[in-house]
Amino acid sequence: MFLINIRFNTIFRKINESTCLAVSRNFNKRSCSQFNQKTEVNYDEITNGNKEAEHKLKVLMLEAEVMRQEGKAVPDHDFLKAAHWKEVLSLPSRSSRQKYLEHLFKVSKKKENIKAKKEEKRIAYENFLNEKQQQPKAEETLEEFALKYDLQHNNMFLRFYETTMNQMYNNRLIQALQFGQKLVVDCGYDINMTRRENINCAKQLMLLFAENRMHDDPFDVHYCNANKESTLIKAFHKYIPTMYEPWFPLNIHECSYLDMYPKNQLVYLTPHCREEVQEFDHDAIYIIGAIVDKMNQEPLSLAKAKREGLKMAKLPLDRYLHWGAGSGKSLTLNQMIAILLDQKLSENWEFSLRHVPRRKLMESSGYGDSNRNKEIKKWTPSHKVDFDKLGYNRMKKNVNIHNIFNE
Repeated sequence: MFLINIRFNTIFRKINESTCLAVSRNFNKRSCSQFNQKTEVNYDEITNGNKEAEHKLKVLMLEAEVMRQEGKAVPDHDFLKAAHWKEVLSLPSRSSRQKYLEHLFKVSKKKENIKAKKEEKRIAYENFLNEKQQQPKAEETLEEFALKYDLQHNNMFLRFYETTMNQMYNNRLIQALQFGQKLVVDCGYDINMTRRENINCAKQLMLLFAENRMHDDPFDVHYCNANKESTLIKAFHKYIPTMYEPWFPLNIHECSYLDMYPKNQLVYLTPHCREEVQEFDHDAIYIIGAIVDKMNQEPLSLAKAKREGLKMAKLPLDRYLHWGAGSGKSLTLNQMIAILLDQKLSENWEFSLRHVPRRKLMESSGYGDSNRNKEIKKWTPSHKVDFDKLGYNRMKKNVNIHNIFNE
């Protein structure tokens, strides 16, 4: 009986597979025709004329259409561009493609919500202007206008626009180009990172630029070993579209820092070396490696500094901080430059290391050094407690009396 059930299950499974294949073929023909009617895709731009890649791309587009009709989170046809299909084509598994399409779906919905909110604000502003125009205007003389004090009349404050603030911050960077201390960001680790790590690193480069620009005494930052065709620099260009403009105060070089500065002034900041930075050197040119090592945690910056014969140092994190259990000691690029900017002005490591996230450190109330050496006090009962009147002792006395009477 058991063998008959096994054979029946295998036969039933084969029948189901054959019927599913037939249904899927018919469904694929219908969905292919519908998909070609909806989208106009330039296959040569995505695959560079490769016929095998073009065939694979059509299969993946069909897979995305099937996911969409199954009710899964897949963006619309109009949202998916050539760069998105290139990324889908490079992903190895169906689960990774589904996660990427779900991410694009969330991004598309977020953009739609932002667009809808802007439209609501525009309509509300137009209604406000129409109501204001319908109201009768009160004529006022120059004396009445001068005596009235508010934002639309006489006011001692000037309005600062965002463009004015950007010009002020850019002026600080121009002054740093002339008189500031130089700092190098090594962008030559793009081949050692995945695409997600490159995009994360590009965002950190943007935050590094913003942190440096808003400081009172910024560095003259130079991005070296920057390949304009790499994923890192392309993503960085998306965050700062004006980075290649001649008037924009950002220094990006395809050459190495060894071709620009003398070797005896360069100091490579790597967390893998033994020597710590004792005092901040205002004449040195510090180098920060632009790398996000979530997957590959090899000491790449240490190996590169040794290979190029440069001085190496690390921040004195272990000397001033007590790390929590399970927390990594890695810092982001914007945290690194914030620490160096404060150290350049204050020369106080305890003040400069305030940019390290508190979640990575021990809680001072429970695990600090001040509480580590305290003696643990033993519990002692109060002198007001009468132990003879406790219930256990009374029960014991009654038992003894009962035993006495029985004897």
